[in-house]
Amino acid sequence: MVPGWSGRSVRIAWIEVTCARRKRGRPRSLRLVLGIALIALSIVSGIGAYGLGAAVSRDLFAFPLETVRTGATVGLLSAIVVFAQATSRQLERAETDLLLTTVTTREFVVGIALAVYSRVALPWLLPVCSGAVGFAAGVRSPSTAVAIAVAVGGGVTLAAVIGTVVVFAWSLVPARVTAVLRQGSVLRYALIGVIWLIGSVVVIVLPLDQVTELARRAPSAWLVDLGLIAVPEIDTVSRRGLGALVVLAVGIPGGVIAAVAIADRVLGEEADAAELTAGSRSLVGDGLSRRLFGRYVSRPALTVARKRWVQEWRVSVAFFGMICFPLFGLTGITLYTSTVRDVPPLALVSIAFVCATGVGQGFGSEVLGAEYPVLPMTLTSVSGREFVRGTILAGVAAGAPPTALLTLGAGLVGSIGVLEAVLITAASVAWCCCSVAVATALGMDVRYRDIYPMPYPFTSAMIYGEIGRASFIRLGLIGVALAAVCLPAAVASVPLVTETVTAVLGVPAPLVRSAAVLLTIGIALAVSRAAIDRAVETYAEYTIR
Repeated sequence: MVPGWSGRSVRIAWIEVTCARRKRGRPRSLRLVLGIALIALSIVSGIGAYGLGAAVSRDLFAFPLETVRTGATVGLLSAIVVFAQATSRQLERAETDLLLTTVTTREFVVGIALAVYSRVALPWLLPVCSGAVGFAAGVRSPSTAVAIAVAVGGGVTLAAVIGTVVVFAWSLVPARVTAVLRQGSVLRYALIGVIWLIGSVVVIVLPLDQVTELARRAPSAWLVDLGLIAVPEIDTVSRRGLGALVVLAVGIPGGVIAAVAIADRVLGEEADAAELTAGSRSLVGDGLSRRLFGRYVSRPALTVARKRWVQEWRVSVAFFGMICFPLFGLTGITLYTSTVRDVPPLALVSIAFVCATGVGQGFGSEVLGAEYPVLPMTLTSVSGREFVRGTILAGVAAGAPPTALLTLGAGLVGSIGVLEAVLITAASVAWCCCSVAVATALGMDVRYRDIYPMPYPFTSAMIYGEIGRASFIRLGLIGVALAAVCLPAAVASVPLVTETVTAVLGVPAPLVRSAAVLLTIGIALAVSRAAIDRAVETYAEYTIR
C-alpha cells in the first residue's frame, strides 16, 4: 500500500535525519553519554521546576512574569533564526532535484521541515515535558502541564514554520540582489558592521524600558499567559492566553500553506544561467578601474588588483577582516563618544587607526592564501614589485575611501576644527597604505607548505590560509606596527600632553596636534616604502618547496 502524502513526508524526514547522523559519524559511546546527560538534565529540570512551583503556590516566591514575557519574545526570535539557518543547511545537503521527481512539493517541504524540527527541537522534548510536569505538580494544577506543553511546543513549531517560510521567501528575491549577499560578500559584512554599531548606540541612547515594554506586549509574549493560565497564584491575562492559542491555531497551518506555495514557485522555476554568470568579467579589458588608475598604474599591477577585487566580491575574505575585526574597537569608541556627546581628537585618531588596521589585516595578512591555487603561475608571470603594488592598490582603493569618509564624518561632528579633521582624514589614507604594506611584507613570510584549505565562516566555501597561532600573531604585529606609526598623533591628542606643550612652547593646541599628525604621515610613508622593498625581496626569493 502506497502511503499518503504525510507518510511520504515522514519518510523523507527519516531518511534525511539518518543520513545526517551517519555523516556526523558519532560513536555509540558518545551517543550513550549524550543520552545519559539528557536524562540527567530532564531529572534536574523536573526537580527544579517542582521546587519553583511549590514556592509559587506557597507565596514564598514572586514569579517574574514580566521578565518571562520578555524572554519569550527574545526566545521566539532566536528560535526563528536557528530554524532558518538549519533549514538552509538542510536544503543544501538534500537532493532536491532527485526528490522532486518522485514526490510533490508539499511532501518535500513538509519532509524537510520535519527533519529540521526533529534535529533541533525533539532532543529538548524530554527536559521540557519533565519541567512542565514538575511545575504543575508544584502548583498542584495538572492542567498546567498540558498548558505549558502546548505553549512551548506551539511556540517552537511556529518558529520552525516561520523559519521555513523565510528561507524559501528569500529565494524569491532577484538573483542580482542575492548575489551581493551570497558567499559572505562585501555588503553582507558591511550590514553586520552597521547593525553592530547601531545596536551599540541604541543600548546607550534609547531607554531600555521602551524596548522591554515592546517585548512584553508582543504576541510572542502571550505564550507565557497561555502556559500559566491555569495557575491562580500568577496574575496572567486570560485574553492574551486565548489570543496566543488563536495565533498558534492559525499561524502554524497558515505558515505551512505559505511555505508550500512559495516553495512551489521557487522550485518550479529554472535557474537563469545569464544571471548566474553575470559576475564573470575580464581582468585585462577596459572598466572602471582602468579608467581611474590606468594612467598611473601599470597593467600588471592593475591586473593583480582587479583579480583581488573579483575574488573579494565572490568570497570576501579581506572584507571579513576589514569590517569584523575592527568592530570591537569601533564599538568601544562609539559608546564612549555617545556618552560624552563629542568626538575628541583622541577618538578621531583611534577611529582612523582601527579602520586602517582592519584594511591591512584584511588585504595583506593572507596575501599568499588568496593566491595559493595559482601561486606557481603568479610567481613566474608577475614581478615582485608589480605584485606588491597591485596588492596595495587593491587594499587602499577598497579600504581608504570608507575609512576617510568615516573619519571625516566623525571629525565634522566633533569639536575639533575642519582643517584638523581634514588633516587626520588625509593621515588615515596614509595609515591605510602603511598598514597594507606592512601586512603584505609580513604575509609574504608564510611558507607554501604552511597554507591549508579551511572552511569560510557562515558559508560552504573553502579558502586557503595559515593554520595555527602564527596567523594570529601576524595580525597582532600589524596592529603593533601601525600603532607605533600613529603614536605621535595619539600622544599629541591626549589633553594633558597638549596642555603641557602649549604652556611650555606657547603654541596653540590645534597646531600641536596638526604637527604630530603631519609627522605620522611622514613616518607612515617611510615605513610603507621600507615594507614594500621588504615584500619585493621576499617575493623574489620565495620558493614553493
